[in-house]
Amino acid sequence: MDNTSSSKQISTEKKLIIFTSLFITGITVSNVITAKIVKIGIFVFPASVLSYTLTFIISNMVSDILDKKYSSYLIWVGFLAQAVASVLILLGLFMPAESADRGEAYRLLLGMNWRFTLASFCAYGASQFLNYYIFNSKFLKKPFLANLVSVLVAQLLDTTVFTFVAFSGVYPGLWTMILSQYAIKIIIVVVSNPIFLLTKKLK
Repeated sequence: MDNTSSSKQISTEKKLIIFTSLFITGITVSNVITAKIVKIGIFVFPASVLSYTLTFIISNMVSDILDKKYSSYLIWVGFLAQAVASVLILLGLFMPAESADRGEAYRLLLGMNWRFTLASFCAYGASQFLNYYIFNSKFLKKPFLANLVSVLVAQLLDTTVFTFVAFSGVYPGLWTMILSQYAIKIIIVVVSNPIFLLTKKLK
């Protein structure tokens, strides 16, 4: 292997590490911070809306810049990351607390994690693979357009499934939350979509 090929392989590996780290961080953080409901004007949505939406865009960037097969693999790794994080959080919940106040604070913050994890698994699997399929289909030739369409369609499915599983019987006004989340996600996707004009330089 010559120096040029070796340098290119090292560069590719570094990019994969960076994208994988960003993707996994977005997935695991989303499950933790989704318990907080944010209200900005008429918009009501979980705090995880930004971090989770960006994971779809990162997955598409991996498909576009590096490797479609690795992008699919990344989605499965996301399942594993969620499962491991949830088990560790659950173990922390059952460990004896130093004080009742600290124990209650932990329970309030992370005690519903099992429900968010269930909701995330249901929505994540369907929406991430739908996003992958649409982005890598032959119907949309340009990555810029493919990213816009795939994320918007997948996020509509994800938002609906996640909200009903995670918040049914817990938070009133689910349809308001769904519409608010989706409106915010549309803004995030449209604003971040020009990133794909720059991704060619990363190849």
